[in-house]
Amino acid sequence: MVKTTICIKRKQGISREEFFDYWENHHAELIKTLKDDLKIKRYVQSHSVDNAISAALRASRGGPEMYDGVGEAWFESMETLASIGQDESSLKAIARLIEDESKFIDLLNSPFWVSVEKEII
Repeated sequence: MVKTTICIKRKQGISREEFFDYWENHHAELIKTLKDDLKIKRYVQSHSVDNAISAALRASRGGPEMYDGVGEAWFESMETLASIGQDESSLKAIARLIEDESKFIDLLNSPFWVSVEKEII
């Protein structure tokens, strides 16, 4: 399996509450309807927690401001992932996904990449 990961910064002018509500209750539903066209096997949202523990962990490492969340999608193989966008239904799904993401995600400041997990423990 391969995974895409996006570290998400919300768009300016959107509160954390509005962001999380939209991401979980609207965007996640869109992912569910598009999963077959996008060939997604698993999708997970990690919502950041803005509290003293998070602040202390960042400070102990001299880290930057935290992301609002992380979105992860798993695919059967690199070949499967590479094949997305080679048919009309997946192209339409990608367009719908990006259109929706642009409503609540600061796409220019939200890094996105492909990875292979290496389980250690």
